[in-house]
Amino acid sequence: MEILSGRVLWLSDSDFLDFSLVDKIGVLFTGVKPLHKLKGNAVLTTDRIVLIADTEDELSINLKDITQLYMGFDEIYKPAYVKNFGTFWQPLRITYCGTDSVEKKIYLVIDHNFLSSGNQTWFNCLTEMLS
Repeated sequence: MEILSGRVLWLSDSDFLDFSLVDKIGVLFTGVKPLHKLKGNAVLTTDRIVLIADTEDELSINLKDITQLYMGFDEIYKPAYVKNFGTFWQPLRITYCGTDSVEKKIYLVIDHNFLSSGNQTWFNCLTEMLS
């Protein structure tokens, strides 16, 4: 059963190594989307989050595998990578244990409209579901 859905931009913590300084500064200009490797649709169901990229790549995370949910900036996704230093929105970070039992981190920006995002709604819903 679908609980939430939206358009999503996402990347993993290791993807930040692929961005040049020009990429990181470029996102500060009007009309440029936040740092991301993939974009597509996000669907939250009663037991998982499914990210389906426009390239047809897919990532499915069981809610039971989520070890940490955090909304905000950290040492990897810094406020300097966001226009207005994150005044209007912040990334949603999900830490989970992958199928290979290795901890992974992804950063999501859901329903971004250049001024805000739907991350707070998703964070609130996930927090409630995980408690």
